[in-house]
Amino acid sequence: MVDPVILTVFVIYFAIVIALGFYAARSQKNMTDFIVAGRQMGPFLVAFSSCATIASGFFFVGLPGLCYLMGYQPMMSIPALNAILAYIIVYGLLAKPMRYISEKHGSLTIPDLFHTLYEDKRVRWFCSLIILIGIFCYMVSQWAAMGLLFQTLLNSTYATGLIVGVIIVALYCTLGGQTGNIYNDAFQMGVMVFGGILVVLFGFQHVGGFTQMNLTLAQAKPEMLLPFSSTYGLSFWSFISFFLLYAVGTVGQPQFTTRFYTIKKVDMLRWAPAIAATCYVFITLFLFTGMIYRAAVIQGTAPALQNPDLAVSQFLVTFMSPGIAGIVLAAAVAAIMSTVSTFIVVAAATVTRDIIEQGFGTRLTDKQGLAYSRVATVLLCVITVLIAIKPPDLVAWLGNAAFGFFAAGLGPALVAGVRWRRANKYGALASMILGGGLALALYFMKTAKMIAPKLDTGAIAFLVSIGVMIVISLLTPSQQRSALPRPKEQRADSPVTVAD
Repeated sequence: MVDPVILTVFVIYFAIVIALGFYAARSQKNMTDFIVAGRQMGPFLVAFSSCATIASGFFFVGLPGLCYLMGYQPMMSIPALNAILAYIIVYGLLAKPMRYISEKHGSLTIPDLFHTLYEDKRVRWFCSLIILIGIFCYMVSQWAAMGLLFQTLLNSTYATGLIVGVIIVALYCTLGGQTGNIYNDAFQMGVMVFGGILVVLFGFQHVGGFTQMNLTLAQAKPEMLLPFSSTYGLSFWSFISFFLLYAVGTVGQPQFTTRFYTIKKVDMLRWAPAIAATCYVFITLFLFTGMIYRAAVIQGTAPALQNPDLAVSQFLVTFMSPGIAGIVLAAAVAAIMSTVSTFIVVAAATVTRDIIEQGFGTRLTDKQGLAYSRVATVLLCVITVLIAIKPPDLVAWLGNAAFGFFAAGLGPALVAGVRWRRANKYGALASMILGGGLALALYFMKTAKMIAPKLDTGAIAFLVSIGVMIVISLLTPSQQRSALPRPKEQRADSPVTVAD
Protein backbone atom coordinates (compact mmCIF):
# COMPACT_ATOMS: atom_id res chain seq x y z
CA MET A 1 0.00 0.00 0.00
CA VAL A 2 1.41 3.39 -0.98
CA ASP A 3 1.94 5.72 1.96
CA PRO A 4 -0.55 8.60 1.58
CA VAL A 5 2.04 11.21 2.61
CA ILE A 6 4.54 10.06 -0.04
CA LEU A 7 1.74 9.90 -2.59
CA THR A 8 0.68 13.47 -1.74
CA VAL A 9 4.23 14.77 -2.15
CA PHE A 10 4.46 13.15 -5.56
CA VAL A 11 1.08 14.39 -6.71
CA ILE A 12 2.16 17.95 -5.86
CA TYR A 13 5.54 17.49 -7.51
CA PHE A 14 4.08 16.01 -10.70
CA ALA A 15 1.42 18.70 -10.82
CA ILE A 16 4.11 21.40 -10.77
CA VAL A 17 6.24 19.88 -13.54
CA ILE A 18 3.22 19.34 -15.77
CA ALA A 19 2.00 22.89 -15.08
CA LEU A 20 5.41 24.25 -16.09
CA GLY A 21 5.16 22.26 -19.32
CA PHE A 22 1.77 23.80 -20.11
CA TYR A 23 3.10 27.27 -19.24
CA ALA A 24 6.10 26.82 -21.55
CA ALA A 25 3.85 25.55 -24.36
CA ARG A 26 2.53 29.08 -24.86
CA SER A 27 5.90 30.20 -26.24
CA GLN A 28 6.28 27.32 -28.71
CA LYS A 29 5.75 28.71 -32.20
CA ASN A 30 8.40 26.99 -34.31
CA MET A 31 11.33 24.57 -34.26
CA THR A 32 13.72 27.23 -32.92
CA ASP A 33 11.50 27.72 -29.88
CA PHE A 34 11.26 23.96 -29.35
CA ILE A 35 14.99 23.23 -29.72
CA VAL A 36 16.80 26.25 -28.23
CA ALA A 37 14.02 27.95 -26.21
CA GLY A 38 14.07 30.95 -28.53
CA ARG A 39 17.51 31.86 -27.11
CA GLN A 40 15.81 33.73 -24.27
CA MET A 41 17.10 32.03 -21.12
CA GLY A 42 18.94 33.86 -18.32
CA PRO A 43 22.16 32.76 -16.58
CA PHE A 44 20.47 31.23 -13.52
CA LEU A 45 18.14 29.12 -15.64
CA VAL A 46 21.00 27.95 -17.86
CA ALA A 47 23.22 27.17 -14.85
CA PHE A 48 20.49 25.29 -12.97
CA SER A 49 19.57 23.39 -16.11
CA SER A 50 23.14 22.35 -16.96
CA CYS A 51 23.71 21.20 -13.38
CA ALA A 52 20.40 19.31 -13.24
CA THR A 53 21.17 17.61 -16.54
CA ILE A 54 24.52 16.26 -15.31
CA ALA A 55 22.95 15.14 -12.00
CA SER A 56 21.11 12.21 -13.54
CA GLY A 57 19.77 8.88 -12.44
CA PHE A 58 23.40 7.79 -12.71
CA PHE A 59 24.14 10.33 -9.97
CA PHE A 60 21.12 9.74 -7.71
CA VAL A 61 20.79 5.96 -8.09
CA GLY A 62 23.96 4.51 -9.60
CA LEU A 63 26.51 6.51 -7.60
CA PRO A 64 24.89 5.95 -4.17
CA GLY A 65 24.95 2.25 -5.07
CA LEU A 66 28.67 2.48 -5.77
CA CYS A 67 29.19 4.44 -2.54
CA TYR A 68 27.38 1.62 -0.72
CA LEU A 69 29.96 -0.80 -2.15
CA MET A 70 33.11 1.35 -2.05
CA GLY A 71 32.60 4.22 0.39
CA TYR A 72 34.10 7.59 -0.51
CA GLN A 73 35.86 6.38 -3.64
CA PRO A 74 33.05 7.05 -6.17
CA MET A 75 32.23 10.39 -4.49
CA MET A 76 35.83 11.61 -4.70
CA SER A 77 36.53 10.15 -8.12
CA ILE A 78 33.43 11.26 -9.99
CA PRO A 79 31.42 14.22 -8.68
CA ALA A 80 33.25 16.04 -5.91
CA LEU A 81 36.17 17.42 -7.92
CA ASN A 82 35.63 16.38 -11.51
CA ALA A 83 32.16 17.87 -11.96
CA ILE A 84 33.31 21.26 -10.70
CA LEU A 85 36.34 21.12 -13.00
CA ALA A 86 33.99 20.18 -15.83
CA TYR A 87 32.03 23.42 -15.48
CA ILE A 88 35.25 25.43 -15.69
CA ILE A 89 36.61 23.45 -18.65
CA VAL A 90 33.42 23.20 -20.70
CA TYR A 91 32.23 26.76 -20.18
CA GLY A 92 35.75 28.08 -20.73
CA LEU A 93 36.36 26.18 -23.97
CA LEU A 94 32.94 26.01 -25.58
CA ALA A 95 30.27 28.32 -24.17
CA LYS A 96 31.06 31.61 -25.88
CA PRO A 97 32.23 30.31 -29.26
CA MET A 98 29.30 27.90 -29.52
CA ARG A 99 26.77 30.59 -28.66
CA TYR A 100 28.44 33.09 -30.99
CA ILE A 101 28.69 30.77 -34.01
CA SER A 102 25.20 29.39 -33.37
CA GLU A 103 23.59 32.81 -33.52
CA LYS A 104 25.69 34.01 -36.44
CA HIS A 105 25.00 30.94 -38.62
CA GLY A 106 21.62 29.84 -37.26
CA SER A 107 22.79 26.52 -35.82
CA LEU A 108 20.19 24.87 -33.58
CA THR A 109 21.80 21.50 -32.80
CA ILE A 110 25.26 19.98 -32.32
CA PRO A 111 25.17 18.34 -35.81
CA ASP A 112 24.13 21.75 -37.16
CA LEU A 113 27.21 23.28 -35.57
CA PHE A 114 29.46 20.50 -36.86
CA HIS A 115 28.16 21.06 -40.39
CA THR A 116 28.75 24.79 -40.03
CA LEU A 117 32.28 24.29 -38.70
CA TYR A 118 33.47 21.60 -41.11
CA GLU A 119 31.22 22.27 -44.14
CA ASP A 120 30.66 18.59 -44.87
CA LYS A 121 27.36 16.69 -44.72
CA ARG A 122 29.10 13.50 -43.66
CA VAL A 123 30.13 15.19 -40.44
CA ARG A 124 26.49 16.02 -39.73
CA TRP A 125 25.39 12.44 -40.41
CA PHE A 126 28.01 10.84 -38.18
CA CYS A 127 27.40 13.38 -35.43
CA SER A 128 23.66 12.64 -35.58
CA LEU A 129 24.30 8.90 -35.44
CA ILE A 130 26.58 9.23 -32.40
CA ILE A 131 24.02 11.36 -30.58
CA LEU A 132 21.18 8.93 -31.22
CA ILE A 133 23.19 5.86 -30.17
CA GLY A 134 24.49 7.51 -27.01
CA ILE A 135 21.13 8.98 -26.07
CA PHE A 136 19.43 5.60 -26.37
CA CYS A 137 21.94 4.12 -23.91
CA TYR A 138 21.62 7.04 -21.54
CA MET A 139 17.83 7.16 -21.65
CA VAL A 140 17.59 3.44 -20.94
CA SER A 141 19.75 3.94 -17.84
CA GLN A 142 17.53 6.83 -16.67
CA TRP A 143 14.27 4.92 -17.12
CA ALA A 144 15.85 1.95 -15.33
CA ALA A 145 16.79 4.19 -12.39
CA MET A 146 13.26 5.58 -12.18
CA GLY A 147 11.72 2.10 -12.27
CA LEU A 148 13.93 0.96 -9.39
CA LEU A 149 12.94 3.94 -7.24
CA PHE A 150 9.21 3.48 -7.77
CA GLN A 151 9.44 -0.26 -7.30
CA THR A 152 10.55 0.08 -3.68
CA LEU A 153 9.02 3.32 -2.45
CA LEU A 154 5.65 3.40 -4.16
CA ASN A 155 5.11 -0.33 -3.75
CA SER A 156 4.67 -0.70 -7.48
CA THR A 157 6.19 -2.89 -10.14
CA TYR A 158 9.28 -1.86 -12.05
CA ALA A 159 7.20 -1.55 -15.23
CA THR A 160 4.70 0.76 -13.52
CA GLY A 161 7.52 3.10 -12.56
CA LEU A 162 8.65 3.25 -16.16
CA ILE A 163 5.16 4.02 -17.44
CA VAL A 164 4.46 6.75 -14.87
CA GLY A 165 7.81 8.41 -15.51
CA VAL A 166 7.62 8.36 -19.28
CA ILE A 167 4.09 9.77 -19.40
CA ILE A 168 4.99 12.77 -17.25
CA VAL A 169 8.33 13.53 -18.92
CA ALA A 170 6.94 13.04 -22.41
CA LEU A 171 4.03 15.34 -21.60
CA TYR A 172 6.03 18.37 -20.50
CA CYS A 173 8.73 17.83 -23.16
CA THR A 174 6.17 17.47 -25.94
CA LEU A 175 4.29 20.56 -24.80
CA GLY A 176 7.10 22.91 -23.82
CA GLY A 177 10.17 21.66 -25.69
CA GLN A 178 13.46 23.09 -24.47
CA THR A 179 11.69 25.92 -22.65
CA GLY A 180 9.58 23.52 -20.60
CA ASN A 181 12.65 21.40 -20.05
CA ILE A 182 14.72 24.31 -18.69
CA TYR A 183 11.89 25.63 -16.49
CA ASN A 184 11.49 22.18 -15.01
CA ASP A 185 15.25 21.73 -14.62
CA ALA A 186 15.42 24.91 -12.55
CA PHE A 187 12.56 23.76 -10.30
CA GLN A 188 13.99 20.25 -10.07
CA MET A 189 17.43 21.57 -9.13
CA GLY A 190 15.85 23.33 -6.16
CA VAL A 191 14.24 20.05 -5.12
CA MET A 192 17.58 18.23 -5.48
CA VAL A 193 19.48 20.75 -3.34
CA PHE A 194 16.79 20.55 -0.65
CA GLY A 195 16.84 16.75 -0.80
CA GLY A 196 20.62 16.63 -0.40
CA ILE A 197 20.44 18.80 2.70
CA LEU A 198 17.69 16.62 4.19
CA VAL A 199 19.77 13.49 3.68
CA VAL A 200 22.59 14.92 5.77
CA LEU A 201 20.34 16.40 8.45
CA PHE A 202 18.27 13.26 9.05
CA GLY A 203 20.52 10.45 7.84
CA PHE A 204 23.61 10.64 10.03
CA GLN A 205 21.63 10.38 13.27
CA HIS A 206 20.70 6.78 12.42
CA VAL A 207 24.34 5.63 12.41
CA GLY A 208 25.64 7.69 15.32
CA GLY A 209 26.74 10.76 13.37
CA PHE A 210 29.26 11.56 10.66
CA THR A 211 32.31 10.51 12.69
CA GLN A 212 30.77 7.23 13.79
CA MET A 213 29.79 6.42 10.22
CA ASN A 214 33.41 6.84 9.15
CA LEU A 215 34.66 4.71 12.06
CA THR A 216 32.19 1.97 11.19
CA LEU A 217 33.22 1.94 7.54
CA ALA A 218 36.91 1.99 8.47
CA GLN A 219 36.51 -1.01 10.78
CA ALA A 220 34.93 -3.02 7.97
CA LYS A 221 37.10 -1.79 5.07
CA PRO A 222 39.65 1.00 5.71
CA GLU A 223 39.93 1.51 1.93
CA MET A 224 36.36 2.87 1.88
CA LEU A 225 37.68 6.15 3.31
CA LEU A 226 40.31 6.62 0.59
CA PRO A 227 39.90 8.28 -2.84
CA PHE A 228 41.28 5.12 -4.49
CA SER A 229 42.91 1.83 -3.53
CA SER A 230 44.99 -0.85 -5.19
CA THR A 231 43.34 -3.62 -3.15
CA TYR A 232 39.66 -2.67 -2.96
CA GLY A 233 37.18 -0.69 -5.03
CA LEU A 234 38.53 1.90 -7.44
CA SER A 235 42.21 1.99 -8.35
CA PHE A 236 44.40 4.97 -9.18
CA TRP A 237 43.75 4.21 -12.84
CA SER A 238 40.01 4.49 -12.19
CA PHE A 239 40.64 7.86 -10.57
CA ILE A 240 42.49 9.03 -13.70
CA SER A 241 39.77 7.54 -15.93
CA PHE A 242 37.03 9.47 -14.19
CA PHE A 243 39.04 12.68 -14.44
CA LEU A 244 39.38 12.18 -18.20
CA LEU A 245 35.69 11.34 -18.59
CA TYR A 246 33.88 13.56 -16.11
CA ALA A 247 36.13 16.61 -16.01
CA VAL A 248 37.59 16.82 -19.52
CA GLY A 249 35.22 14.49 -21.39
CA THR A 250 32.17 16.59 -20.53
CA VAL A 251 33.06 18.68 -23.60
CA GLY A 252 31.47 15.88 -25.65
CA GLN A 253 28.16 15.67 -23.78
CA PRO A 254 25.41 17.13 -26.04
CA GLN A 255 22.91 17.32 -23.17
CA PHE A 256 25.29 19.80 -21.52
CA THR A 257 26.67 21.78 -24.44
CA THR A 258 23.31 22.45 -26.10
CA ARG A 259 22.50 24.67 -23.10
CA PHE A 260 24.83 27.31 -24.52
CA TYR A 261 22.46 27.88 -27.44
CA THR A 262 19.62 28.90 -25.16
CA ILE A 263 21.09 31.82 -23.20
CA LYS A 264 19.83 35.28 -24.07
CA LYS A 265 23.18 37.08 -24.20
CA VAL A 266 26.73 35.78 -24.51
CA ASP A 267 27.92 38.00 -21.63
CA MET A 268 25.56 36.18 -19.25
CA LEU A 269 27.61 33.00 -19.58
CA ARG A 270 30.31 34.34 -17.26
CA TRP A 271 28.07 33.74 -14.22
CA ALA A 272 26.77 30.31 -15.12
CA PRO A 273 29.79 28.13 -14.13
CA ALA A 274 29.97 29.47 -10.56
CA ILE A 275 26.22 29.06 -10.08
CA ALA A 276 26.21 25.51 -11.45
CA ALA A 277 29.27 24.45 -9.41
CA THR A 278 27.72 25.78 -6.19
CA CYS A 279 24.53 23.78 -6.81
CA TYR A 280 26.57 20.67 -7.50
CA VAL A 281 28.36 20.92 -4.16
CA PHE A 282 25.00 20.78 -2.36
CA ILE A 283 23.57 17.88 -4.31
CA THR A 284 26.75 15.85 -3.79
CA LEU A 285 25.54 15.46 -0.19
CA PHE A 286 22.97 13.02 -1.58
CA LEU A 287 25.68 10.42 -2.15
CA PHE A 288 26.04 9.93 1.59
CA THR A 289 22.90 7.77 1.41
CA GLY A 290 24.97 4.83 0.15
CA MET A 291 27.58 5.12 2.89
CA ILE A 292 25.04 5.73 5.66
CA TYR A 293 23.09 2.65 4.65
CA ARG A 294 26.29 0.55 4.40
CA ALA A 295 27.27 1.68 7.92
CA ALA A 296 23.81 0.67 9.17
CA VAL A 297 24.24 -2.76 7.57
CA ILE A 298 27.60 -3.19 9.30
CA GLN A 299 26.05 -2.07 12.61
CA GLY A 300 23.25 -4.60 12.17
CA THR A 301 20.37 -2.10 11.98
CA ALA A 302 19.53 -2.61 8.28
CA PRO A 303 19.44 -5.60 5.92
CA ALA A 304 22.16 -6.01 3.32
CA LEU A 305 21.38 -5.26 -0.33
CA GLN A 306 21.58 -7.75 -3.18
CA ASN A 307 21.26 -4.92 -5.73
CA PRO A 308 23.39 -1.85 -4.85
CA ASP A 309 21.18 0.35 -7.04
CA LEU A 310 18.48 0.00 -4.36
CA ALA A 311 20.62 1.83 -1.76
CA VAL A 312 18.69 5.10 -2.02
CA SER A 313 15.21 3.63 -1.93
CA GLN A 314 16.05 1.28 0.95
CA PHE A 315 17.70 4.14 2.82
CA LEU A 316 14.49 6.15 2.60
CA VAL A 317 12.24 3.25 3.57
CA THR A 318 14.44 2.32 6.53
CA PHE A 319 15.42 5.69 8.00
CA MET A 320 13.09 8.46 6.84
CA SER A 321 9.59 9.52 7.82
CA PRO A 322 7.10 9.40 4.94
CA GLY A 323 7.11 13.17 4.42
CA ILE A 324 10.91 13.47 4.30
CA ALA A 325 11.17 10.29 2.23
CA GLY A 326 8.71 11.71 -0.28
CA ILE A 327 10.74 14.92 -0.69
CA VAL A 328 14.08 13.11 -1.01
CA LEU A 329 12.58 10.62 -3.44
CA ALA A 330 11.19 13.53 -5.43
CA ALA A 331 14.76 14.88 -5.58
CA ALA A 332 16.01 11.60 -7.04
CA VAL A 333 13.16 11.47 -9.54
CA ALA A 334 13.82 15.14 -10.38
CA ALA A 335 17.41 14.25 -11.28
CA ILE A 336 16.27 11.48 -13.59
CA MET A 337 13.56 13.58 -15.21
CA SER A 338 15.84 16.57 -15.75
CA THR A 339 18.41 14.43 -17.56
CA VAL A 340 16.10 12.28 -19.62
CA SER A 341 14.00 15.29 -20.68
CA THR A 342 17.11 16.99 -22.03
CA PHE A 343 18.09 13.88 -23.96
CA ILE A 344 14.61 13.62 -25.38
CA VAL A 345 14.71 17.19 -26.69
CA VAL A 346 18.23 16.74 -28.09
CA ALA A 347 17.29 13.46 -29.78
CA ALA A 348 14.03 14.85 -31.16
CA ALA A 349 15.93 17.85 -32.53
CA THR A 350 18.48 15.54 -34.15
CA VAL A 351 15.77 13.48 -35.84
CA THR A 352 13.74 16.48 -37.03
CA ARG A 353 16.36 19.11 -37.78
CA ASP A 354 19.44 17.09 -38.75
CA ILE A 355 17.98 13.97 -40.37
CA ILE A 356 14.58 14.90 -41.80
CA GLU A 357 15.09 18.57 -42.63
CA GLN A 358 18.81 19.05 -43.27
CA GLY A 359 19.85 15.45 -44.01
CA PHE A 360 17.09 14.55 -46.46
CA GLY A 361 16.45 18.14 -47.57
CA THR A 362 12.78 18.18 -46.54
CA ARG A 363 11.45 21.73 -46.29
CA LEU A 364 9.37 22.17 -43.13
CA THR A 365 7.19 25.11 -42.21
CA ASP A 366 7.24 26.44 -38.64
CA LYS A 367 4.16 24.41 -37.75
CA GLN A 368 5.48 21.27 -39.44
CA GLY A 369 8.86 21.56 -37.68
CA LEU A 370 7.14 21.91 -34.31
CA ALA A 371 4.78 19.00 -35.04
CA TYR A 372 7.59 16.72 -36.24
CA SER A 373 9.62 17.53 -33.12
CA ARG A 374 6.71 16.62 -30.87
CA VAL A 375 6.02 13.35 -32.68
CA ALA A 376 9.72 12.43 -32.49
CA THR A 377 9.62 13.13 -28.74
CA VAL A 378 6.80 10.67 -28.18
CA LEU A 379 8.35 7.95 -30.36
CA LEU A 380 11.73 8.21 -28.63
CA CYS A 381 10.11 7.84 -25.23
CA VAL A 382 8.18 4.75 -26.27
CA ILE A 383 11.17 3.02 -27.91
CA THR A 384 13.59 3.63 -25.03
CA VAL A 385 11.08 2.54 -22.39
CA LEU A 386 10.54 -0.73 -24.24
CA ILE A 387 14.30 -1.34 -24.15
CA ALA A 388 14.48 -0.32 -20.47
CA ILE A 389 12.04 -3.05 -19.41
CA LYS A 390 15.11 -5.30 -19.18
CA PRO A 391 18.15 -2.99 -18.80
CA PRO A 392 21.41 -4.71 -19.72
CA ASP A 393 23.67 -3.46 -16.92
CA LEU A 394 23.93 -1.70 -13.58
CA VAL A 395 22.57 1.83 -13.89
CA ALA A 396 25.91 3.39 -12.94
CA TRP A 397 27.97 1.54 -15.54
CA LEU A 398 25.42 1.91 -18.33
CA GLY A 399 25.42 5.68 -17.84
CA ASN A 400 29.21 5.63 -17.60
CA ALA A 401 29.47 3.79 -20.94
CA ALA A 402 27.26 6.38 -22.68
CA PHE A 403 29.30 9.22 -21.15
CA GLY A 404 32.51 7.74 -22.50
CA PHE A 405 30.95 7.17 -25.92
CA PHE A 406 29.96 10.84 -26.18
CA ALA A 407 33.34 12.03 -24.90
CA ALA A 408 35.25 10.02 -27.51
CA GLY A 409 32.78 10.47 -30.36
CA LEU A 410 32.10 14.20 -30.12
CA GLY A 411 34.46 15.92 -27.68
CA PRO A 412 37.72 16.31 -29.67
CA ALA A 413 35.96 17.27 -32.90
CA LEU A 414 33.84 19.87 -31.11
CA VAL A 415 36.65 21.55 -29.17
CA ALA A 416 39.03 21.50 -32.14
CA GLY A 417 36.26 22.82 -34.38
CA VAL A 418 35.80 26.04 -32.41
CA ARG A 419 39.31 26.46 -30.98
CA TRP A 420 41.85 25.19 -33.54
CA ARG A 421 41.98 26.65 -37.02
CA ARG A 422 44.06 23.77 -38.40
CA ALA A 423 41.33 21.26 -37.54
CA ASN A 424 39.58 19.97 -40.66
CA LYS A 425 36.77 17.68 -41.75
CA TYR A 426 39.11 14.72 -42.25
CA GLY A 427 40.32 14.90 -38.67
CA ALA A 428 36.77 15.36 -37.41
CA LEU A 429 35.43 12.36 -39.32
CA ALA A 430 38.32 10.12 -38.27
CA SER A 431 38.00 11.23 -34.64
CA MET A 432 34.25 10.63 -34.54
CA ILE A 433 34.32 7.25 -36.29
CA LEU A 434 37.38 5.79 -34.55
CA GLY A 435 36.68 7.38 -31.17
CA GLY A 436 33.01 6.43 -31.01
CA GLY A 437 33.57 3.01 -32.55
CA LEU A 438 36.44 2.22 -30.21
CA ALA A 439 34.40 3.28 -27.16
CA LEU A 440 31.64 0.84 -28.11
CA ALA A 441 34.00 -1.99 -29.06
CA LEU A 442 36.09 -1.74 -25.90
CA TYR A 443 33.02 -1.50 -23.67
CA PHE A 444 31.48 -4.67 -25.12
CA MET A 445 34.83 -6.49 -24.96
CA LYS A 446 35.15 -5.52 -21.30
CA THR A 447 31.62 -6.64 -20.40
CA ALA A 448 32.31 -9.92 -22.22
CA LYS A 449 35.49 -10.24 -20.10
CA MET A 450 37.68 -10.38 -23.18
CA ILE A 451 39.84 -7.52 -21.87
CA ALA A 452 40.47 -5.92 -18.48
CA PRO A 453 42.17 -2.56 -19.10
CA LYS A 454 43.34 -0.45 -16.19
CA LEU A 455 41.89 2.71 -17.72
CA ASP A 456 38.16 2.94 -18.33
CA THR A 457 37.29 1.95 -21.88
CA GLY A 458 35.65 5.32 -22.55
CA ALA A 459 38.77 7.15 -21.30
CA ILE A 460 40.99 5.08 -23.60
CA ALA A 461 38.76 5.84 -26.58
CA PHE A 462 38.71 9.53 -25.64
CA LEU A 463 42.52 9.75 -25.62
CA VAL A 464 42.71 7.91 -28.95
CA SER A 465 40.10 10.25 -30.42
CA ILE A 466 42.12 13.30 -29.37
CA GLY A 467 45.26 11.88 -30.96
CA VAL A 468 43.45 10.97 -34.18
CA MET A 469 41.90 14.45 -34.42
CA ILE A 470 45.32 16.11 -34.17
CA VAL A 471 47.31 13.71 -36.36
CA ILE A 472 44.83 13.42 -39.23
CA SER A 473 44.21 17.18 -39.31
CA LEU A 474 47.96 17.81 -39.59
CA LEU A 475 48.55 15.11 -42.23
CA THR A 476 45.67 16.14 -44.52
CA PRO A 477 45.17 19.36 -46.51
CA SER A 478 44.14 22.39 -44.49
CA GLN A 479 40.54 23.55 -44.79
CA GLN A 480 39.47 27.16 -45.08
CA ARG A 481 36.56 27.08 -42.66
CA SER A 482 34.42 30.16 -43.17
CA ALA A 483 32.59 29.86 -39.83
CA LEU A 484 35.74 30.97 -37.99
CA PRO A 485 36.76 34.62 -38.48
CA ARG A 486 40.35 35.35 -39.42
CA PRO A 487 42.48 36.59 -36.51
CA LYS A 488 42.74 40.09 -38.02
CA GLU A 489 38.95 40.27 -38.25
CA GLN A 490 38.45 39.63 -34.56
CA ARG A 491 37.99 42.41 -32.04
CA ALA A 492 39.89 42.22 -28.78
CA ASP A 493 36.72 41.24 -26.96
CA SER A 494 35.57 38.70 -29.54
CA PRO A 495 34.03 35.60 -27.96
CA VAL A 496 35.78 33.32 -30.44
CA THR A 497 39.51 32.76 -30.03
CA VAL A 498 41.16 30.18 -32.24
CA ALA A 499 44.70 28.94 -32.59
CA ASP A 500 46.50 28.60 -35.88
